[in-house]
This record gives sequence, C-alpha cells and structure tokens, in this order.
Amino acid sequence: MSKGTGFAKTILFGEHFVVHGTHAIGASLSTELNVTLSPAEELRLSIPTGKIVLEATRKILDSFGLHDNYYVEIETQIPSGAGMGWSAAYSVALARAAANAQNLFLDWRRIAEYAYIGEKVFHGNPSGIDNTLSSRRGAILFRKGEDPIPIELKNPLNIVIVHTRKMGITKELVEGVAKLRKARPDFFLDLMKKEEALIVEAKKCLEKGNLLRIGELMDINQGYLVQLGVSTPELEEVVSVARKNGALGAKITGAGGGGCAIALTKGKKEAKSLAEDIDKKYLVFEAQIG
Repeated sequence: MSKGTGFAKTILFGEHFVVHGTHAIGASLSTELNVTLSPAEELRLSIPTGKIVLEATRKILDSFGLHDNYYVEIETQIPSGAGMGWSAAYSVALARAAANAQNLFLDWRRIAEYAYIGEKVFHGNPSGIDNTLSSRRGAILFRKGEDPIPIELKNPLNIVIVHTRKMGITKELVEGVAKLRKARPDFFLDLMKKEEALIVEAKKCLEKGNLLRIGELMDINQGYLVQLGVSTPELEEVVSVARKNGALGAKITGAGGGGCAIALTKGKKEAKSLAEDIDKKYLVFEAQIG
C-alpha cells in the first residue's frame, strides 16, 4: 500500500492562450486529492469513472514499471470537470503513490513530468501548467517548455470559486480553440499579444500587491476568453453577479464550457460575504492563495 497527494489549482490568467505559447499565471490551492494504491486482481478505482481515467491510470503506472493491477482509492472534494484541476491532481497523486511503491524519492518537477503522461490522455495537448501547479505549492509564471518561475505575492489573494454545476470537457474546448486559431489566424494572434502583455502586467501587480488592478485585469482577461468562445451563460451570470456584489474582478478559471469562475475580493471578510450572496444553485468555495 502506498499513498500520494496532489493539489487543486486555479488559473489566474492565461487559460487556452498558454497552449499556444503565451505565459500564464496559476496557483495551487489548499484542497487536496489523496490516492492510496493497493495490489488487486484488476485495475479499478474507488469512484465511478470512465475508460479515460483507467487509461491514464494504466499509463502512469506502466511508466513506473508497475505493470500489475491495483485498486486506487481516491479521497477528495475537488469537483471534476470544473476547472480546478481534478485530472492533474489525480495524476500527481497517483504518480507520487507509484513512486512511493517503487521507493523512489522524486522532487515535484519529476512528479509533474510523470503526471503529464496522464494529462496527455485526459486532454490530448495539455500545456503542462495544471500538473505543474498540482505538484507544488504557491503561484507561478508558466510557459510551455520552460521552467516555471515562482511569483512572490506581496499580499495573499482571497478568492471565491463558483462551480456552475455544468461540466466542461477540456479536450473538446482546447480543440475548439485550435480550430478558431486555424480559421482566424490574425484575430487569434492579436488576442495572444494582448494576453501576453496583460500577464506581464499582472505579474508585477501581484508582486506589488495592487489588488484593484489585478481585478481589472481579470475582467479584461474574461473578455478575451469570451471572444475565444469558451464562456457559457452560466459563467457569464456568475461573473456578473460577483462584480455586482463587490468583487474586484471575476473570470473563468480553467477551460470553460462550464466548470468554475473565480472572483477576487479585498479580504477574507469580503470573500465570505460574496460567497453568501451568490445564488445557491451554484457550488461555492472560499480559498486563499499565498
């Protein structure tokens, strides 16, 4: 029996664009996904799941030389298909459990590399940011193919995460954005340039603690995501309600098409108040980054 842990994540800036070469800013959350790995007669998980999860599980286990069958027990409060990185947290936790089973002591970078094997099964062409965030603590500036750069936050970020209860399929959404890029290359390139400039400014604001401007940049980023076609009426409603009830800024986090939106608040008190104001038809989480 061996165990492993991965973390939920949120993308503050750069969803979808990061797949095509821009930077992105993301952070891990305190919410965990824990895996316990035990020998079994067949490969199975403790929760109902589709073939894709079993395929990703097999790929990760095989990469560690664990070719036998196992029972994978999963404990978490991270919702799947919500933009909080369930698949990445699972891939990281499973990689850590597999490493422990082989008495391997791997740092977070190596764990993230093994978890990426699973992420490719889940998402086809993932950027690598989710498995990186799920394997470590803190906020980072990320670009595909480069080492992540830690971001020192001057002040903690108090956010409210709102799950629309509608599931987005990341792989399909990523493919849809790729089709948009192919169909409208000039339009897409212009958005990418704007997104990259926004992220450069956002990093500076995070380091200086300029919460008001961070919120404004979140709103601008949401506009870019709407233009990519990954928003939904439910996400738009959440973003609008959050802004009307005192959020400094609000946007999609993750692939969109459902899932979650995040809203930035001035502090813990404001986060609690906003969480209470949002319609109860949605699932609401309060979280702190840093």
